[in-house]
Parts: sequence; structure tokens; C-alpha cells
Amino acid sequence: MSKPKHLAGWGRATFAWMASVIVLLWLTGLLMYAWPTAELMDMSELQALLRRGSGVMHGVLSWAFCVMCGRGVWPHVRMMWHKHSERATWWWGMTNLAWLLLLALGGLVLLYGSPDWHEAMSPVHFWLGAVLPVIVLAHTWRRWLGRS
Repeated sequence: MSKPKHLAGWGRATFAWMASVIVLLWLTGLLMYAWPTAELMDMSELQALLRRGSGVMHGVLSWAFCVMCGRGVWPHVRMMWHKHSERATWWWGMTNLAWLLLLALGGLVLLYGSPDWHEAMSPVHFWLGAVLPVIVLAHTWRRWLGRS
């Protein structure tokens, strides 16, 4: 009988779902940034449909992301919080957590904030999200190579 791998709070399915949700959030965010709402009247029908669809999808995926955080991230944080054996990985995890919290707060400001706050937060939220895959890969690179 082989010894099971230590997954640090992540199952394969949970990790795959979380990675998929992050990629889809990233893609819909890029599309919304490339085609801002202000230019909706000048877009072709297909572009306008894709822009509107990406906005709806981004919102639904944000909800799914919160569900996945509850399912995967918090158990992972609970298990790994005091394990500092691999300092670089632990610090990338802390960076990941802070980055995701900033993105979530930025999303709330975009959703519920005043127009002035929306104008200020929009580029910040976009760039935090655009760089997120690099931060996630820096923390999870071994998982992508098949080791945990």
C-alpha cells in the first residue's frame, strides 16, 4: 500500500475547480477591461454581447470563488499557518492571501462604492487581477509539476 500524498488541505478536485475559477475570472476581467462599458454604444453586437456576458460571468464566478475559498483556501490556511519549513512557499502563500483579500475588497468597492471610488478602484482592481496568475503560480508551482 502506498503512502498517500500530503495535500495540505487541498484535494485534486478542489484545486482544479479553484484554478478554473481563477482562470475564468482572469479572462472575463481582461475582456471587461479591453471593452469598457463607456464604449458599449460603439461596439458591434457581438462585442456588446461578449462584454455584457463577461460582466455577468465575472459576478457569478466571484460567487463561485467565494465558495471555493471556503472549501479549499481556509482549510489549507488552517493546516499550513504554523508550518514554516519552506519559508519561500509560506511567504508566497501569505502574499497570495493578501492579494486575494485586496482583490475581494476592490470588487466590493466596485460593486457598492460611489462613482468616485469606482473610478479610482477600477484600474487598481484590474492590475491586481491581471498579475494574480503570477502570484498563484509562484505559490503552487510544485502542484502543476505533479508533486505536492
